Amino acid sequence: MSLDFSETYKRTGPTPVFSPDGRFLATAVEYRLVIRDAETLTVTSISSCMDRIHKIEWHPDSDHILCACYKRGVVQCFQVSDEHWTCLIDEGPAGCVHARWSPKGTHVLTVADFNVRCSVWSLLDKSCVYLCAPKYGDAGIQFSPNGKFILVAERRECKDYISVISCATWTLASRFQVATTDLADASWSPDGTSIAIWDTLVTHALFVYSPDGRMLSKYRPEDAGASGVRCAKWAPSGGLLATGALDQRARLFSHVTWRMLGDLGHPGVVVFPTSVAVYREVEEVNGKLIDAPPGFDDEKENDTDETFADTSIMSGKNRENTSWWEDVWDGHEEGMRSKHPAGPLNDAKNENEEPPPRPPQRVGRVSARYVVEPLPASVPTRKPRLTGRGAPPVGVSCIEWSGDGRFLATRNDCQPTTVWVWSAVTLELCACLQQLRPVTSFGWDPTAHRLAVATGDSRVYVWTPEGASFVEIPLPNFVANEVAWSPAGGEFVLADRDTFCCSFIGTE
Repeated sequence: MSLDFSETYKRTGPTPVFSPDGRFLATAVEYRLVIRDAETLTVTSISSCMDRIHKIEWHPDSDHILCACYKRGVVQCFQVSDEHWTCLIDEGPAGCVHARWSPKGTHVLTVADFNVRCSVWSLLDKSCVYLCAPKYGDAGIQFSPNGKFILVAERRECKDYISVISCATWTLASRFQVATTDLADASWSPDGTSIAIWDTLVTHALFVYSPDGRMLSKYRPEDAGASGVRCAKWAPSGGLLATGALDQRARLFSHVTWRMLGDLGHPGVVVFPTSVAVYREVEEVNGKLIDAPPGFDDEKENDTDETFADTSIMSGKNRENTSWWEDVWDGHEEGMRSKHPAGPLNDAKNENEEPPPRPPQRVGRVSARYVVEPLPASVPTRKPRLTGRGAPPVGVSCIEWSGDGRFLATRNDCQPTTVWVWSAVTLELCACLQQLRPVTSFGWDPTAHRLAVATGDSRVYVWTPEGASFVEIPLPNFVANEVAWSPAGGEFVLADRDTFCCSFIGTE
């Protein structure tokens, strides 16, 4: 497999978004919306908004597009085929924290500041309908797969409710109380016959309700310490529901019996199945191995400084801090200037604290490769710590299904440099990808069994059932922090902090 790369283009705000048919690519550059041809990347149209763009969402017909300017409290819509057609929605003093299209594209839904109201704006007759005040701005609000209903999570008198509203008349179809302590989110099943609801991180609870309010299933682990569902995602076919929790485990539930079919742990040592492939990334300078995969240092585990003892994921005595820093040559004589941290740790930094030291300067020919580790293979693991200043994330925070639901990829924040790939057929581990840097983003090709991984450096990693490989991005000063596939497949976007490029799957 080979990858071809485009040149870099400027972008700000949200990650570039492909249209549903894969023909166009929308990007935001400050207050301008730039539409490009997804294949040639030539500019198709440029539209100006009233302020900086915070969100971009395509209409289902791939011809209209929505831009949300949250600071100004306005939403603007444009048409690719007709530059004269525009739409402006101004929430005024109420403000706006969230906006989205309705499934049929005839309405725009907005949520006001402090979640005081949810408005439905019609693009047909310019009417507006106000729904109940939602509990959250961007969570607990979801349209059913067939577009006929919308669920809205509410909080009343310290109790959680789900309102199911008909999209034909925007009137209440059903409202029922749920058994959560503090509802975190809710999601329709792909067939629209059930709603999965889960609690906040304090309580590990998963409930499944029918749209009319009947409880179909509930799950609470026997281990009282296994608290908190961090994420949940349905398989594309709707046959399985996957959840990731604080206890570093992913669980698979059957849509037929609602029983747990698989309990996928993320151990510190991979022992079985014997067919699993553990890929470890290593670097060499002039043929000499200089970097082992990040992991615990034995001396550091006994360090009196809890910050380093609990949050460090680096190995070696010369790496005492919690994140690497990217260095980018800017043409000045003093050498390298520091860019943004590549890792997800220490999101909130004290201005008085000194920045972590930069990685050692390496002179010579730097090369990298994957090494297949024999079993049992160790996985770099960070000691969980739920409390304290600057406590890092814990548990399975990201779950991604392949397009046909055959494979499942997970990331455990206690093992931030590792991506786990599971088979949804055998419920066994297929591959384990150990990178040198913390994984920042990964996603599946919608049309193939192909997983792309980004780690905030100048490489992009790709896994297929045939094996794993990575490619150096041939663009100066570019690091890939985010990856997003085209719905048509075979192409994905790699986004840096203020630039992006496209990568195309080549044919050998």
